Amino acid sequence: MADGGKAPRFRRLGREARRASLVEAGIRCLAQGGLPAFTVDRVCREAGASRGLVAHHFGSMEGLLAAVYVAMYDRMLGVAAPAGDPEPGLDAILDAVLSDALVDEGTLHAWLALWGAVAGSRPLREAHRRHYDHYAARLRAALSREAARRGRAVDEEALARSLIALVDGLWLQRCLDPARLSGAEARALCRALLAASLGP
Repeated sequence: MADGGKAPRFRRLGREARRASLVEAGIRCLAQGGLPAFTVDRVCREAGASRGLVAHHFGSMEGLLAAVYVAMYDRMLGVAAPAGDPEPGLDAILDAVLSDALVDEGTLHAWLALWGAVAGSRPLREAHRRHYDHYAARLRAALSREAARRGRAVDEEALARSLIALVDGLWLQRCLDPARLSGAEARALCRALLAASLGP
């Protein structure tokens, strides 16, 4: 029975819509309470779905968690590559991944829960590697274009890794205490790192 003694109301959806609704419900549960809130009963109640649909669509709750990770990363990468711009520049990428739209307490809770689960979950580790590689490749391409434009020779691999680490740290600081670090300040710190290798 659902909270309050009432049976949950299930909604009939097509396969892709149902998968998407379970993933979005999983994201909301993580945002509300981290991994302790990511239970089959709570996710299905949030999605208006029966318990058996998690196993049907994802095999297990671990499979659903991996799908949630992919959805979260795709959302971030999608922001960093606006539609119609297959080769975004460094400024566009930095503006996107450090935007206020990605800085909130719920997103922080969801990402911390996912990062904490990566070490103990092979599906999550595999999803992380694929998406990290995609993110890094996008940055390397943007760095290569910018270096060529400025006539500079840089180690795109090392610089991309350094930039990702800096962005992650700045994003975490902004989520924890946005009053102490603005988006403009975070972007300025990233551009200072880039200027050291690419020039002002």
